[in-house]
Amino acid sequence: MDTLQSFGNTLVILNPTANRGKMDKYRAIVQDRAEREHARYVETTKQGEAKELAMIAAKEGRPVIIVGGDGSVHEAVNGILGSGSRVPLGIVGAGSGNDFAWNTLKLPRDPADAIEKSFNGQLIEVDAGVANGRYFANSFSVGLDADIAVAADRMKNIPFMSGARLYYATTIKQLLLGYHNCPWLSFQLDGRDGSTSKIQSKRFVLIAVTNGPTYGAGFRINPKADHADGLFDVCTIAYTPLLRALKLLPIVKKGEHIGLPEVTFYLAKSISIESQLSVNVQMDGETTNSNSYSVENLPAALLVRV
Repeated sequence: MDTLQSFGNTLVILNPTANRGKMDKYRAIVQDRAEREHARYVETTKQGEAKELAMIAAKEGRPVIIVGGDGSVHEAVNGILGSGSRVPLGIVGAGSGNDFAWNTLKLPRDPADAIEKSFNGQLIEVDAGVANGRYFANSFSVGLDADIAVAADRMKNIPFMSGARLYYATTIKQLLLGYHNCPWLSFQLDGRDGSTSKIQSKRFVLIAVTNGPTYGAGFRINPKADHADGLFDVCTIAYTPLLRALKLLPIVKKGEHIGLPEVTFYLAKSISIESQLSVNVQMDGETTNSNSYSVENLPAALLVRV
């Protein structure tokens, strides 16, 4: 889609800690382009600032461009959707994962090409999600993969640990040392045709709710996901012995787990998840914990330049 609506001057937000702090190349390209476009350029100084800046800009009717990883995108999306206004979002992927930018939206990896798209790309409507009042762009999940996201955050600053290597190493570590923590969960899921699916107290490796096909730097957890169909793709993997889980890992990474006995896929407008104990969840790689989650799809909630 494109729109005849006019917007104010663009706000460009760069996270200087993205890409393990190696942002000089991005900074030079993005700052130069921002000046030429008469956009306001800001670098964040603390966690949560990108959300605040994006919310203020959206309330003023100004487009937002975020330069950073999935966590930075997560903040910008929460700022825009929390503002009550609908403004264009541009993304320059510069993090360790970039699943939403690179794998869901298929945005360019080259920063010069990505900033061009951010200012002048086609506007499309993209679904988002909300879980317990917090918005997400690409993924929400509970179980082993959320534990992996917690561990990956701790390991980010280890030399040579970034991107797929970081997530794969953390996954192996969690499988070997934390697999016994796989949670007992109950969930209810509302399908696109009004149907309801209910599972009572079953042990899961993970439940992954996504708008895009990948998370964790390229794990193709929901390979058929469509980010603009108004529905989540949901993948559940039932608990299985550790040796079997280790064999499943490379299969799931490539998205070849369709039809496996432990794996079930759903399409859903919403899903509620309950756990007797507090469990970790990740949303776009950012983590929190609780024992109850209510997750709802927000069709066409975002306007994104691609």
